[in-house]
Amino acid sequence: MELLRSSLELGDGEGVTFMSDIQKGLLDAVSTVVPKSHHRWCVRHLKDNWSKNWRGLEKKKLLWWCAWSTYEEEFKDHLNTMGDINENAAKDLIWYPPQNWCRSYFDTTCKNYMVMTMLKDREEERRIWRGEFSPYAMELLNDFTQNAQGCEVVFNGDNGYEVVEGAHRHTVNLLLKKCTCRTWDLSGIPCPHAIKALDNNKEDPLSEVHWWYSKKAYMLVYMHKLQPVRGDKF
Repeated sequence: MELLRSSLELGDGEGVTFMSDIQKGLLDAVSTVVPKSHHRWCVRHLKDNWSKNWRGLEKKKLLWWCAWSTYEEEFKDHLNTMGDINENAAKDLIWYPPQNWCRSYFDTTCKNYMVMTMLKDREEERRIWRGEFSPYAMELLNDFTQNAQGCEVVFNGDNGYEVVEGAHRHTVNLLLKKCTCRTWDLSGIPCPHAIKALDNNKEDPLSEVHWWYSKKAYMLVYMHKLQPVRGDKF
């Protein structure tokens, strides 16, 4: 980890997000070497560990709902539902610090919905993009646009909107590019509530998709190739 920090000039890790499985040595190394970095855990590994004691499709489904929650109240609702099924299962789940695996507690610097590992495949996919933004970003934007049809919006003055979605009520600030559901903040793609507010304000939601999803950004990421290296003994 110290060599990685030195090679990439990470300093104390501020503004850097690491993603890994739950290995004790790695957890300690990240917090010690780059204390200001953010460390996200692979939920699949967490699930495998947690599921050794707690089986059942419903509980596993609730674990994923907890992980994908984008604001704290939503996370607590799913956790309470799990607690109604089995209180000890819920207690064991939050033994793993939610700030490392639940989107409700993630910082919003890293704008992504998925971890990309197949670098070569991603580069080749980028070469055949037909639009300005990645197909994945466009697919997510289209899904959010469909969901926005079920929302109702009330203008709240300045750049603020109050958006109702079923039993939930959220506030959107177009100037700050924020929604209280935090999906826009976390993903960099306007959430259904933001899309409804943008439509009301006669703005194109596509113009608010974060630059990180653009073809230009991907080209910059993949312009530097990872070179093969020799084994440890050399």
